[in-house]
Amino acid sequence: MKRSTTARVAQGLLSAMASMSWIAAAALVAAPAASAQSMYRCKSGNSTYVSDRPCTSGAGSTLGTVGAVQNNPSPPPSGTYVPRPAKTAEHVAYLSSACADIAEAIRTGPSRGVRGDVISGLHEEYRQKCSEDDAAARQRVAEDRRNERDARRTAQSASQQQQQQARIASDQCNELLRILAAKRRQTATMSDGERADLQRSETSYAERCKQ
Repeated sequence: MKRSTTARVAQGLLSAMASMSWIAAAALVAAPAASAQSMYRCKSGNSTYVSDRPCTSGAGSTLGTVGAVQNNPSPPPSGTYVPRPAKTAEHVAYLSSACADIAEAIRTGPSRGVRGDVISGLHEEYRQKCSEDDAAARQRVAEDRRNERDARRTAQSASQQQQQQARIASDQCNELLRILAAKRRQTATMSDGERADLQRSETSYAERCKQ
């Protein structure tokens, strides 16, 4: 009788442990799906933006799903490499808002953990929808750079011209001063008319060279 009771107790414990194992396994299978994160492209008026939350207005589409996100994430292993987002390209400033949003999603996708197939899809969408916009934006950047080069050349040329004019003026003043010095040495033998000419030369030199 005791052996039969002991056997039934042992069998019950084994059944309970098996049930717990199945529950734990089901929880592990369901966890990734529950913690997956989707990316959405939403519209607000005439602009489009990328968000990790469903679009509030209902107008939008799902870009893809980011890998499982744990409620209490642990630090990544020391060997894990998380790429930094590339620097925003200059021409993006001239893109339409919709194309700029797609370009921004492509730029920051790897650092946010977006899957490669989602990013590939964004690249394809960008090629289809934004090729003309992209070409026009890059053309504007090229024009800006060309205008900047022209402005630098103009400023440099003006500076060189001013320096040359300053040298010429300095040389002329030095020559006038030499002539005045020679005339001053002859003051004692000058006539009244020559002294008047000397005074006019002194005044002209002062106005021109002592500013």
